[in-house]
Amino acid sequence: MRKQAIIFDHDGTLVDSIDAVVHCTNLVIREAGCREGSPAEIRHGMAYPTLERFSFHTGVKDPEHLEKMREDFYILMNDQGVELVRLYPGIKEALDRLAREGFSLGLLTNNQGIFTRRVAAWLKYSYDMEIILGEDNVPAPKPDPRGLLQACAGLGAEPENCWYIGDGKPDYEVAVNAGLKSGIVTWGAHPKEELLKLKAHRYFDSADEMAAFFTDPS
Repeated sequence: MRKQAIIFDHDGTLVDSIDAVVHCTNLVIREAGCREGSPAEIRHGMAYPTLERFSFHTGVKDPEHLEKMREDFYILMNDQGVELVRLYPGIKEALDRLAREGFSLGLLTNNQGIFTRRVAAWLKYSYDMEIILGEDNVPAPKPDPRGLLQACAGLGAEPENCWYIGDGKPDYEVAVNAGLKSGIVTWGAHPKEELLKLKAHRYFDSADEMAAFFTDPS
């Protein structure tokens, strides 16, 4: 019998991609004639889907201009960003443990799917995942529930039997919108006291704690 499925966010949850995002974002917004952002500003912007994020950083509202910035960003991330991404401590071991225990694992991110799958292969956790979806693979970015429901369907699991694990408000909201249980990790880009206001089903302070919650009988 298939056990419950666990679907993860990517940036800020499984991987620390801030160095890659800061580097590539600033190349794009500098090319657009705008002031570069500090790491803290870029980190704050990561709460938004990509188009909204570039509007937030630059003030640009024109859809075509924003789409060009998104395309340029993804080109740079695939060219220069993959090797700047790092797994958070204990994540590889946690994913391996969950996969060995028979959990169906998936990934849904507002980042580009192609880039995310390249990172998963580079960091050698792609074989733990049965499905990896980015914003280019789903009808709309989080917190729209359709991408998460698509991930559940791809795993052959009903939403009520699934968890979505992320590091911020859009991750909590998409879980609620899609009818999944919500888990929030506290090692990502957002202060823990801010995350606790979301009232998620479960909070995790380490990857080992997260894996133990799902695998230990007690």
